[in-house]
Formats: sequence, C-alpha cells, structure tokens
Amino acid sequence: MKFYKYLKFKILAAVLLFCAAFIRIIPDYSASRGFALVTIFDYNKYKQGYCLKENRALSNEELLRNAAINYFKRYYDYEILRNTIIDEHDIKNFGHSFYTAHISKLYLIGDFNEENWFDFLVENTDRKSFDYEIKDKTQIDISDLSKYFVYKDEILGFRQPIILSEEKNPFHNGKMFLEKSFLIKENQFFVNYARPDYISWYIELNNKEDLTKIKSKENLIRIKNEYENLENFNKVLAYTHMKHLRRKFSYDNCGNINFDIKAPAEQELDMWIHGG
Repeated sequence: MKFYKYLKFKILAAVLLFCAAFIRIIPDYSASRGFALVTIFDYNKYKQGYCLKENRALSNEELLRNAAINYFKRYYDYEILRNTIIDEHDIKNFGHSFYTAHISKLYLIGDFNEENWFDFLVENTDRKSFDYEIKDKTQIDISDLSKYFVYKDEILGFRQPIILSEEKNPFHNGKMFLEKSFLIKENQFFVNYARPDYISWYIELNNKEDLTKIKSKENLIRIKNEYENLENFNKVLAYTHMKHLRRKFSYDNCGNINFDIKAPAEQELDMWIHGG
C-alpha cells in the first residue's frame, strides 16, 4: 500500500516537474478562459511576436484588421448576452419581457467622409426635429468590413463612414467610425469613434443661434477635436461608467482582444432593474 502511494507521489511529482519545465501560459483571447497552454518552444515563438495559429508574426496592419473585426464581433456577442439576461429576468419576474432593445447593425453611410463629416452633421441636422436625414444608407455584414478598411500612419479606419447602431436611424446612439478608428500603442488596442447624436443634442441646446455661431461652440469643437486628434483614446482608457463604451483592450499576437462581454451585460441588467 505504501509502495503505491509512493509511486503515485513520484508520478505526480514527475508530471509537475515536466509541466514546470516544458509548459507555459500565453494570452489567447479567442478562448473563453483567455489563455492557452503551450510548449516552451511555442512560448518562445510567441514571445518573438508569432501568431501561433498562423506560425508567423503578423504585421501591424494585420493585427489591427483582426482586432477591429473582433471588436465588432464581441460587441455583437455583448448585445446578444445583454438581451438574453434581461429577457430572462423579465420572464422570471413578470411572465414576459418588456425589454425592446435591438441588436446593432453596421451601416455604410455615403453622404460624407473624413474631411467633411463634422460640417455635414452640423449642417444636416433638422432644426425642428434635431434629427438627420439619411439619403444613402446601406447595411453591411461584419464579414464585409475588410472591403472598406484603409491603413495610414499606423492607424486603421474606413474609407467611407461606418455606423454601428441598434436604432432604425443609425445616427441615434450610433458609433461613427471614420479613417482614424483603430490604433495599437503602449501594447494596447484602442478604439476611436465619434457620436453624431451628441452634435444634434448641442445644436438643440443652442437652436436660437445662427448656424455659424453654433459650429464654433466649445462643446461641438471638442467633439470634433476629440475624434480628429485621437483624444478619445485618452478620454476613455478603460471602463467608463458605461462598460460597453470601453475603448481600450489587451490583445494577443493573432489580434484577438480581451473584450469581456459579461460585465457590461450585467451592468445593463442592473440599470434595467434599478433605473439609470
């Protein structure tokens, strides 16, 4: 009996010794646990910048492309989870769901571009409804995003405006992505977007003034500058009070990002229950 216990101990010790000598942990945000166990040989390749799944180091542009697509995929997953847990709460407590949020869609907007987006949004805000009239709107799929990517000065964006929104009018609570949308710096993946509804809201507040004066309002200029000068990166570095607005993520060598969908979904549930 003692011999078998001794043998088990020796085997366990040998396994632990083997793991300590030859097994390492690396980030893998495509996995639910966020990491992968690899051999020491693959670990050394990862430390050299290799994406192990492709057995090569990706360029900065390739990393940004993968991370950007993964951002939109994870945002979609977050909204599915949010709707599911809120529906489950309502059905459990009230017998049916009262929640009416939709899943965001991606829209290609063709009326403006990187150079004139601010002027376009200000000048095309209806002074009665404080809404935008959209003349050219095309819904696209996440799989189509790569067709519109543009890479310049180590920044990835879109050659035409892309809006992420769950509303019928994409500018309502939408996130607008232009040419300066994604950047890797300080070993973090950053997301930069503008909020068109902020512009219409400030115009409504100052509606009695001439449009030229409204354009020069400090709050409106700040919206413009925060996007164009990449100040959004500094404004929201981690979680804000609204966790789905997160703009900064860890990433692995394949461009998968550490977008935790559970925390913002649970926050939305708490706000749904308690108001806010």
